[in-house]
Amino acid sequence: MSCHATLLCISLHAAGVFCQQPNIVFLLADDFGYNDIGYHNPDIITPNIDLMASQGVILEQSYVQPVCSPTRSALLTGSYPFRIGRQNGPISDNQPTGLTLDKTLLPEYLQDKGY
Repeated sequence: MSCHATLLCISLHAAGVFCQQPNIVFLLADDFGYNDIGYHNPDIITPNIDLMASQGVILEQSYVQPVCSPTRSALLTGSYPFRIGRQNGPISDNQPTGLTLDKTLLPEYLQDKGY
């Protein structure tokens, strides 16, 4: 497997009458190769992911770090991990650090849009 991941950002339209906006589903894997999913490789069986991909948007030119904390910080902030001090690996238990407080996070942007 490669050290980069394919980020699938799949926006699905909900079938319910009460839903005003589409659902947003992120499938994120830290160590996921391009050919490790059914819609790129018929030897891999991923029917549910393939169905979501066929009905949504696939973003596969997004690269991630080989470990979780830098990847998640980049997704949440929209910044490269080295710009916010998260490039060195996972945050340990009880480590007194985290994201800087001057960044607006993805959930805050989504909340502003009514999510």
